[in-house]
Amino acid sequence: MLKVPGYANEVQFGVLISFAYPLEEGLGEIVVATTRIETMLGDTAIAVHPEDKRYKHLHGRYAVHPFNGRKLKIICDAELVDPTFGTGAVKITPAHDPNDLEVGKQHNLDFINIFTDDGKNKQQWRCTI
Repeated sequence: MLKVPGYANEVQFGVLISFAYPLEEGLGEIVVATTRIETMLGDTAIAVHPEDKRYKHLHGRYAVHPFNGRKLKIICDAELVDPTFGTGAVKITPAHDPNDLEVGKQHNLDFINIFTDDGKNKQQWRCTI
């Protein structure tokens, strides 16, 4: 917990959040873990370790972004993904992370910047429950 100017209460950072992306063709879902949930609108792929048996059947398949319908290719990356950390599946957001930038270049992924220069979210969406 850290004290942040402008906030009455301390803010918690570095929390690992898990969420599921549905897979194409009704194959179920893939759960990713991240500390940067706010960048999910810019996700363009999901990476898994090539030797992780849990995800072998998904290599080259696609997940579907639940908010915008964009197809997210499931790619393999032995350097970025640690199969023993989190869920072993990592969301890839090339425009918002230096490691993801390199993976995005290697796999020819789209780069989607979801923030304006002043840090506001470019994409307007509303979640109703």
